Amino acid sequence: MTTKSEILAEIRRISSANSGSLSLKKFPELSRIPERQVRGRYWATWNEALAEAGDGINAFSTPKSNEIAVVTALAQLIEVLGTWPVETQLTVEHHENPSFPSVHVIRGLDKETFLPAKVLAFCVESNTLLIAEEIVRLKVEVESPEESQGQGRVAGYVYMMRSGKRHKIGKSNSLSRRYREVRQDLPNETILVHTIPTDEPSGIEAFWHRRFADKRVRDTAFFSLDTSDIVAFKRHKYQ
Repeated sequence: MTTKSEILAEIRRISSANSGSLSLKKFPELSRIPERQVRGRYWATWNEALAEAGDGINAFSTPKSNEIAVVTALAQLIEVLGTWPVETQLTVEHHENPSFPSVHVIRGLDKETFLPAKVLAFCVESNTLLIAEEIVRLKVEVESPEESQGQGRVAGYVYMMRSGKRHKIGKSNSLSRRYREVRQDLPNETILVHTIPTDEPSGIEAFWHRRFADKRVRDTAFFSLDTSDIVAFKRHKYQ
């Protein structure tokens, strides 16, 4: 098992060789130290490890590392909060964790690029931040300057959540609030699988309930779905 001091030494060595830029994705590849020995064992986030490594390593010192650090930190915070953070939440997080980027830094990057799209790309690539991925995907679809022609207004969302071996299909006009409610009500770990923005939440929810009627679990909103059912639901980006 690699010690904390050895990991910090590797962070400093590799970061120095890469002009101060080092992502969590590249670190295991370049150091041969598994990610699980870094995040979750000694530090809660990669930014905390970078901050402790110190010696001139600054996650926000160059344009390239600035973008990587902000995107990574935002994605991880969204995964925890279950929603895109408002400025108050960003300020609190920065106060409690100085390695988290300030509101000023995040604003600066958001002016240079469409930040939600960058966060979404990071979530998809990581393949572990599933809650953040769906939340950010909705934000991108609703706010993207390049949103597709013909998409109507969004009045709410039809969601699919997995709890144990079953999937719940429901509707809500506040995805993050509904996710927290469902997660608290169910005994098993609850995962947000996909959401469909829609101008008619009740009608679209009823459509999917009818489609999977033969797989419904008694008189509930839970269904015993197979892979093809889930793929069919996830194929819809707007309905």
